[in-house]
Formats: sequence, C-alpha cells, structure tokens
Amino acid sequence: MIVFVDNLTEGMVLQEDLLTRQGRLIIGKGVSLQAQHLKVLKSWGVSEADIVDNSFQHKEPAGGTLQQEHLETARSFITQHLGCFDLRHPMLSELVRLASQRYAERLASGTAFPSLAADNKPLLPAVVERQHPTMLVRGLSDLVSLPSVYFHIVEVIHSPQASSAMVANIVSKDSNLSLKLLRLVNSAFYGFPGQIDSITRAITLLGTNELITLALGISVVQTFKHVPVDLIDMEAFWKHAIRCGLFAQVLCSYKVGVSEETMFVGGLLHDIGRLVMLRKIPEQYSRVMNYARQQRLPLEQAEQQLLECTHSDVGMRLGDDWNIAPNLIQMIGDHHQPARERYHTEASLLHISNLLAHVFGDDAPGAEAWPAFDSKAWDSQGISPGVLAAAVIQVDRMFRDVVNIFL
Repeated sequence: MIVFVDNLTEGMVLQEDLLTRQGRLIIGKGVSLQAQHLKVLKSWGVSEADIVDNSFQHKEPAGGTLQQEHLETARSFITQHLGCFDLRHPMLSELVRLASQRYAERLASGTAFPSLAADNKPLLPAVVERQHPTMLVRGLSDLVSLPSVYFHIVEVIHSPQASSAMVANIVSKDSNLSLKLLRLVNSAFYGFPGQIDSITRAITLLGTNELITLALGISVVQTFKHVPVDLIDMEAFWKHAIRCGLFAQVLCSYKVGVSEETMFVGGLLHDIGRLVMLRKIPEQYSRVMNYARQQRLPLEQAEQQLLECTHSDVGMRLGDDWNIAPNLIQMIGDHHQPARERYHTEASLLHISNLLAHVFGDDAPGAEAWPAFDSKAWDSQGISPGVLAAAVIQVDRMFRDVVNIFL
C-alpha cells in the first residue's frame, strides 16, 4: 500500500526499501517506522512509502475545536482563491490540504486574512496605451546592463581553450560574484558534506554550464537591486522569485535530464518583465496593478487586457537582448502559458512552481488573485501529488539561506 509521507505514522512497516531519488538506501524493508525516521524523511525529499497493508491505520489529525475552526477558515480562503479550478484534481486537492494546514497555523498565531469580497470602491481609470515588448526593452541597457564579468565568463566558456582554471580566474576577480557563488555552493541549496573553499573546486563539482547559470541569476538580482522601483516591495518581489526557483529546483529533481540550476534561475527571472514595465511605464503599470486587484484578476490577464502584452513577453524580449540561454528565455516567456510549448518540462515545472510560491509564501496572504493554473502542465510531468509535502519542507529548509545570500 502506497502512503503519502504526511500520512506515515509510528509503527507502520515498510513493504519495500525506502530510497532517495538518487537511489541511496534510507531505511530497509521490514523496518517498523519510529519517530526519528519520520523526522528525516521529508528532508530527504521522500514523498511516499510502500507500507505493509496490515500495519496501516488511518489516524485523524489531532487538535481541538479551535484548530478545526482555523482549518475550516483557512480551507475556505484557499478554495476561494482556487475557485475557478477543478479542486477534485489530485494535485490541487493535495495543495488545498497542505496550504490549509499552513494557513491555519498563521490564523492560530494571530494573522488575519483579508476579505475576498468584491471591491465596491470606484474602479480607477484603466485607460493605458498599448505596449510592445521591444519598445519597452529598447534603451533599457543603459539602466540595467549585466556586469561585464558575466559576459567575459560566457566568452571564455565558449572558447575552445576554456578550462576550469581560466573560468575560476575570471570569477575570482569579481569579489561579490565569487563570494555569493561560494556561499550558495556551501548552503542548504546543495548540502555538500564538506566545505567548498575555492571557485575552482566549485566548478569541478558543478560544471561550467551550471556555474554560468548561477552567475546569471546572481548578476540579474544585483543589477535590478539598484534600479529604483517605488511601486512594489522589492524584497517581497525577490523573495517570491527565490521561492519559485527553489520549488522549480526541487520538482525537477523528480525528472531526468533537467538542470536544477537552470530551473532555479528560471524561477529567479520569471517575473523580470514586471520590473522592466515598472521602470519604463510606471504610471500605466500602476493602473494595471490596481485594475487586477479590484477585478481580482491574475496580473498577467490584466496586462493582456490593458496593455496587450504581458510581463512574460517583456521578460522574454529582455532575455533575447541579453543573449541568455534559449531554454531560459522560453521558460520566462511561457511560465503562464506552458501549453504554448506543448507542456515542455521546463516551462511546465516553472508554471507549477509559480503557483506553489504564491500559495506557500511567507508573507500574510493578500486579496490579489493567484496566477491561473493549467492542470495539464502537472499531468504531463507524471509526478505524484505526494511529492508536494516533501517539496514544501525542502523549500522551507533552503529558503532562508538562499535569501540571505541574494538579498
């Protein structure tokens, strides 16, 4: 009997060996699970276990009336946010269960949820000029050019004479970049058993392509940190981007042949077009954001209605200008519309991760609409809904470390 990790309890007996996704044995078959086992399973990314049938006993969650009230209030809030989707879908059903638990804990700690009732305030003028992504990106290089060291790394890596030592020498000349790379390699993001104390060693462990992808992510965050944007909370923006990247990294580990570094940086950059629009057309984009809030529309829908282009389109155009990897450009452009790429793995995983980052973000939930969800993006990947519980735990474990490095 296959049991999701959240439903495992002491005394259950393993029918089969319990392995990590990399095939490492954690607990052998025939073992009766104990408290210490249950604590470590999620941190290893275990999503489910094969349990001997007669050892399974369903237990109702503990808790008094107050906790049940919190769960019901939290579930109502979650389902209203997801009301336009089929909540019978296995992934969304599990998402509602996990999110209700998290939001109930927030309620118990005194966090109040905003009302999702229709906003009766007069609708702000939403007349804006139509925009074209190319025009928005044009001239932006004067404001948000990537550091020259990034392009120097790319040039050297593509040279026939490239070596790890050459790349390490270039990276090491930029103290900020090299420090952040080393902190990231030594963080919970990777969880290497020993200390990595040199860029050369980091390249040896990760590979040059992975290093250049991480260098891109670090460079973009550093570049946009210095662009004045007054209409949004920049720390909250980047925290969402980091959480999205971490979910993408964790989910892609259940697939073969997908780079964790690419997925993480795709998450970092998925909303970069919003910063371009905020910088180039701040007054118009402010109207778009207000319109989305008052109409309770996902932001990308409001953008399409009013501007006839979205932050995904703008981000993709910026990626073209920067000449970043084509798969990253496509992920940025299709994270709201994975069907455009026929549910390609990277675009689909980023689409899922964006919703998860909104749902499980640390900030108090707002009345804004969450992004639209295409269930086929999940179905096309063949991932069990049971991975979500472990994914949330893993992202929580890495989040603070990575935020401290980037912000």
